[in-house]
Amino acid sequence: MCLVLSVLLYGSETWAMTKQDWMRLEAFHTKAQRRILGIKWSDFTTNVELYRLSGLETLHNIICQRRLGLFGHVTRLPADVPASAALQLAAAVRDEDPSCTGWSRPRGRPPTTWCHHIHDDCGLFPLGALHYAQDRTLWREIVTANKAIRND
Repeated sequence: MCLVLSVLLYGSETWAMTKQDWMRLEAFHTKAQRRILGIKWSDFTTNVELYRLSGLETLHNIICQRRLGLFGHVTRLPADVPASAALQLAAAVRDEDPSCTGWSRPRGRPPTTWCHHIHDDCGLFPLGALHYAQDRTLWREIVTANKAIRND
């Protein structure tokens, strides 16, 4: 089961996914678990029971934890590293920071971005999350607290 998950989730911390993508990924994950555990469709096993039997977390929880871990890592990089600079700029634009003048977006709903997922995962806007992620122990507490909330 570990091999399937590692291949399935390779690079998942960088994905910006839509609801339809989540549904397809979860459907594949549960289907693979049923096949590995030998559970037939006629057994009428719910997904909750399936996760209890396999001892695995949902893909959503795994990906959220990985994404928040990467966010914390990139946040703590030196300011001259391009990934850190790009994250700082993306967070400022996402939170409509007044210092980012001259930025405008086209009409309509903006596409779901990685920063949107960070907000959904930890409940903090990216600029606030950048502030908290500077402290590794505090950020780790936030990530584990969100993991516990998602598991309930």
